[in-house]
Amino acid sequence: GVLLMFYYVPSVDSAYQDIAALETNVKFGLLMRNMHRWTAHAMVILVFLHMMRVFYTGAYKPPREFNWVVGVILLVLTLVLSFTGYLLPWDQLALWAVTVGHGIGGSAPFFGDETQLIVFGGFEVGPSTLIRFYTLHVIALPLIAAVFMAVHFWRIRRDGGMARPL
Repeated sequence: GVLLMFYYVPSVDSAYQDIAALETNVKFGLLMRNMHRWTAHAMVILVFLHMMRVFYTGAYKPPREFNWVVGVILLVLTLVLSFTGYLLPWDQLALWAVTVGHGIGGSAPFFGDETQLIVFGGFEVGPSTLIRFYTLHVIALPLIAAVFMAVHFWRIRRDGGMARPL
């Protein structure tokens, strides 16, 4: 992800061209982008598999219930990281996917309008949405995830490791 930041500018005018140039003009650029995408997909799959293992082995039960909640938060953060990264190429697929997400966020009861204003930067998907998602994807969410991962690993050690061996 850090290497991709050298070639990408979160601008409506240049985001798509930056990705196209990365894929065609930068040596191993297509591989770099695809590795980022494939590992992101793998991360989502592995987090789901981990949550299933924890659920089926009963590792969410006391005294590990707090760590289960932290794990669920990490799952949500993983999905939000995927969603925010999806918009960054600024192509038709990404634009329409985020437009659907924008509509879903806006239809939330009681705070739908506030969600659209804060998260998406307005009532339409546009330049402010792109810069907000970029900031969330590369700064805010990774830092928040790192803090929750540290708490998660600390709680595993504090609670005596895994509930049962595999």
